[in-house]
Amino acid sequence: MPLAAGRLKHRIELQEQNRVSNGRGGFTTPPGEEPWRTIATRVPAEVIALRGDEAVRHSIERSVQLWRVTIRPRAGVTPTHRLIWNGIAMNIKSAALNVAGDELVMTSESGANGQ
Repeated sequence: MPLAAGRLKHRIELQEQNRVSNGRGGFTTPPGEEPWRTIATRVPAEVIALRGDEAVRHSIERSVQLWRVTIRPRAGVTPTHRLIWNGIAMNIKSAALNVAGDELVMTSESGANGQ
């Protein structure tokens, strides 16, 4: 059974890192540009908060929220991407199709980097 449109009541943005070769084997953000660039806007999604927690990262205690975000199948979405929903930046931790292949289910985390 395909993903019901009624479940997809939220709109998210998909972003990828804005990186170019630095000429020394690494990558850097181009001067004067943002570190993330939007590759899709207003993507229909189901966004569910799973668990909140606190984590110490870089010697700073932060509130961290885990999310499950489901969209229609979309090629190329990996943990190198991130999502924006209602101004909340979410780092994708995993992205996989469900068994039927009609949903892309992502586990994401917000708050880990002060976002």
